[in-house]
Parts: sequence; C-alpha cells; structure tokens
Amino acid sequence: SAQADLDIAMPALAKALKSLDSLDKKDITEIKSFTKPPPLVMMTMEAVCILLGEKPDWDSAKKVLTDGKFLDRLKEYDKDAIPAPALKKLEKYVTKEEYQPDVVGKQSSAAKSLCMWTHAMDTYSKVAKEVEPKRQKVAELTAELDGANAALKEKQDALQAVLDKVAGLEKQQKDTEDEKDRLEYEADLAEKRLQRAGILTVGLKDEAVRWEETVKTIGVEITNLTGDVFLSAAAISYYGPFTGIYRQQIVDTWVEKAVELAIPTGANFDLQAVMGNPVEIREWTLQGLPSDNVSLNNGVLVTRGKRWPLMIDPQAQALRWIKNRYG
Repeated sequence: SAQADLDIAMPALAKALKSLDSLDKKDITEIKSFTKPPPLVMMTMEAVCILLGEKPDWDSAKKVLTDGKFLDRLKEYDKDAIPAPALKKLEKYVTKEEYQPDVVGKQSSAAKSLCMWTHAMDTYSKVAKEVEPKRQKVAELTAELDGANAALKEKQDALQAVLDKVAGLEKQQKDTEDEKDRLEYEADLAEKRLQRAGILTVGLKDEAVRWEETVKTIGVEITNLTGDVFLSAAAISYYGPFTGIYRQQIVDTWVEKAVELAIPTGANFDLQAVMGNPVEIREWTLQGLPSDNVSLNNGVLVTRGKRWPLMIDPQAQALRWIKNRYG
C-alpha cells in the first residue's frame, strides 16, 4: 500500500539526514578541493544542484559548497514542494546503476551522504504523490464520518435527556423511600435510647457512692497540694543523685518536718504520683524505661527539671529510653 511505501521512504529519509549530521566543514572542504572531481562525485553534486535550483556544473557546485549554510539547506529542504522539472532531471541520475551511495562512497565518503540524500528526496517525492490523493480521500471520508457522528450525537443527547428525566424521577422516589426509612430508624433509635436511659438512671445510683468517695479524695489532694508541690520541688532539686532507699529516708524526714511546721501534705508522698501523668508514664515503660518506682521517679526528674540531667546509667537503660523517646 501507499502507506507501506511511505513507511519505507521515511526511514530512508531519516537515515540520509542522519548521515548529513556526520558531515562537517572538513568533509565539505574535501569535495571543494577537487580541481577535477571524480565522475561519481561530479554526478552527485549535479543532482544536489538540481534539487537546490542551481546549474548542474562544477562552478555552481563549488559555489553551493562555499555557502556556510549548505548543510542546513539540505536538512531543512522542503521535500513536499520539489518542482516537477527538478524531479524529472533527478530521475536521470537516480536510475543510473553506478549512482548508488556505496559506489559513490568509494570515491568520496562525504559525497556518499549527499548521494543518499538525493535518493531519499526522489523516493519520498514518488511515494508522496501516491499517498497524497489517498490522504485527501481519507480526509473526505473522515468528514463524512464526523457528520454521521454529529447526527448520532444529537440523537444520543435527546435519548440521554429522556434517561436523565427518568433517573430524576427514580431518584425522587428513592429519596422519599430513604426519608421514610430514616424516620422509622430514628423512631426505633429514640425508643432504644429511652430504654437505655432507664437502665443508666438505675446504674447511676450505684455510681453516686463512688463519686462521693472521689470527691473526698480530691478534696484531700487539694488540701495537701501546697505541701506535695513543695516536696516535689525539693525532690526534683536535691534527691536525684541518691539511691532509692536513701531518697525515701530523705522524703520521710521532709514529711515529718512539714507536719511539724503544719504544712499540709500527704502521709505517703511519691514524686511520680504528684508530678507524673499516668498516660505519659505508661508511654515511658513502652519506650524501655523500667517500671520500678526509682526509675519512674527518675523519669519525672528528667522531664520536669529545668536543668540538663546527668544520668549514671551502667546498664544503658536510660540511654535506651532516651533514644526511643527523643530519637
């Protein structure tokens, strides 16, 4: 088919243009340097001159080669607008047996690329002449198809309008049914809530006792808040370097002195209970901090103190906790 021929011609054209890319001023100078060029080199330059609209002689060829934009003229050549007389003249060259790129290349490698270019122009122009009428026919058929598709689209749009109206009515019916279901569900839910509220009311009677105990506990904690915070400040400031046993001895001494001075405080003071957060302490243990009382109080010292803590950590427990917490 014509498209198959075009598929063959286009790679040949691309190959020819690629070969032109390999040429440089040195190659052009090589051709210009011939006082009397070899026959196939002369034949190649004549074919090039014909396509460029120049006289097919050596003087014109040297003039063309002297043009600094010679290679650009070949690469940008309008292959779709080659004059018919030029193609007719070119036919006489490309049909000669000896005018083949490989044969020309034996006399000049630069001329071989130019020969490939002239052959590519000839092949492309012949194929294009066959393809163009078929392209026009395809364009006509495409226009007819577009017209048919437009008429089909109009009918489809009219059908879609009807379908949209039907869908709207169906949606309205569904919305009505959904609203009915929603009201039935809310009525059922309200009834169940009333039942649960009754059960909860009964249960709250038992909770009232626990709440009263909680209120009492909070009242005591509020009363002891001054002493507990005072002891917490003392613990954070002073008892960090000591062992757990000695810390307890210090705290007991402080508590006795607070009682002696009538400072309200809890009888069993514990730093983590006053200054710690149960949720945060739980996170510490998950991060590797041991759950014993001394370690948890150490965690409070680290997080509540305003100065950088110095940790004596032979078992690397604090190191692991610090890495997991802040790493």
